Amino acid sequence: MNVKEVSFPSADGTLQMYGDLSLPEQQEQSSDLLPAIVIVNGSGPIDRNGDIPQMKLKLNTSNQFAKHMAEERPKDRAIAVLSYDKRGVGKSKKKGDKNLFYRTGMLDIVLDAVEAVRYVFAHPRIDKSKILLMGHSEGAIIMPIICREVKKAGLTDIFGCIFYAGFGETLEKALELQRETILADVQMEKGVKGFILRSAVTEDKLVKQYESLMKKVHAEGDPDFISMQCGLVKQPAKWWREHMAYDVEGALKEYITCHCLAITGQKDVQVHNEACSPDKAAAMVPLAASVESHRPINLTHSLRSSDGREGLLNIKSNFVRMGKLPLDAELLSITDDWCDRRLFGF
Repeated sequence: MNVKEVSFPSADGTLQMYGDLSLPEQQEQSSDLLPAIVIVNGSGPIDRNGDIPQMKLKLNTSNQFAKHMAEERPKDRAIAVLSYDKRGVGKSKKKGDKNLFYRTGMLDIVLDAVEAVRYVFAHPRIDKSKILLMGHSEGAIIMPIICREVKKAGLTDIFGCIFYAGFGETLEKALELQRETILADVQMEKGVKGFILRSAVTEDKLVKQYESLMKKVHAEGDPDFISMQCGLVKQPAKWWREHMAYDVEGALKEYITCHCLAITGQKDVQVHNEACSPDKAAAMVPLAASVESHRPINLTHSLRSSDGREGLLNIKSNFVRMGKLPLDAELLSITDDWCDRRLFGF
């Protein structure tokens, strides 16, 4: 596998977006063009590897996915992968703007993804008719409008969408599930720690905290970002407002016309998995060329499996632990089978 750092302009042209293009080794005397997958990562300041440098969290999702697709699949079915640093993360930064990530809205992320598609579209080794998106978490949520904007940009329609841990979900519904999970975690804690947590973490307090945040997000003047707790905590206000106005179900119904693979695990406590039941999945994307969906029993939001109960109280330590593991074998097997059938006719 040949991993090359590449760059392309952001959608607004104010900075260069940097990432890695993972290309399979070119077979001797082969001129065959390659399918390509553009990775659209989840929410937060995530880099090209799927890590969160700001929190020193090595999640190793995107880099492992790219390695698998470009190197570990059979050579005649290898797939190129582009993953990039989001605005304000890694090398995708603007000199003098420390708040670039927090100024970035959901639609900015969408349009940057279109520029990533444009980059692979122009690459001499890529088959323009077989460009796919893989969206994880927020990336899966916003894929329908990326498809819309790719079409508006005059590029070839996206061939396929791989939805990991976010198909049919909205940010608001995901937050409700996360609140429920935290309250369940608190109830299960024992001893003095449990007693203290049950006093400090209640449904009423969590709801009021959320409502307070939304009041600041919708403050007069529509700020791009807000600072809280004496400037120690920042929130991307524009990003919040755009997500809250986004009709995910409507976008899925209207803009998804390509082949679709949707996978959300039953151990995922950050997004709902019910939309990945076969009957519901088909109804969510009625214009899709095809749709296949799965709900692996032990798959978590970090795209690894867990035999035990998953929770959110110790989410950072859980992510650290999961980040040291390989991506789930069942997840990759399902994805490989789907790619073989859709891209290579196997």
